[in-house]
Amino acid sequence: MFILESASGIDFVLSFAIGASLVTAVLWLIRFMFHTRNSSFSLAYANMPSFHFRVMWLPGGISGLLWSVGNAASMISVDYLGEAIGYSVIQGSILISGLWGIFWFKEVKGSKNILFWFLSAFLTFAGILLLTYEHK
Repeated sequence: MFILESASGIDFVLSFAIGASLVTAVLWLIRFMFHTRNSSFSLAYANMPSFHFRVMWLPGGISGLLWSVGNAASMISVDYLGEAIGYSVIQGSILISGLWGIFWFKEVKGSKNILFWFLSAFLTFAGILLLTYEHK
């Protein structure tokens, strides 16, 4: 109705970013108003978590930029590779995240848990390979 037949996912990146920003602002306002129900505005603001702008602007900005580039690249990959291969490749990113979690951040402890993760990763990778054969 409002969208052209020729529109692809990349055409909606800007509207997605604006919508995500608006939803975040509205949710912050709802939480702020929740804190004002029994107190003043200044006390409610003091009860809100700090934004830590001086510390977090650079890592937050870089992570947001990287996420946005990855989101746009995932939409382009689906447009060019098709849904079966494009989404499979995109979902393969959880394997990379898991490896970072195991080897860099040490989030998974114990050889049994790491072995189960690698078995699950193998099944995921096998599923990705099987889905790529569905491409026509």
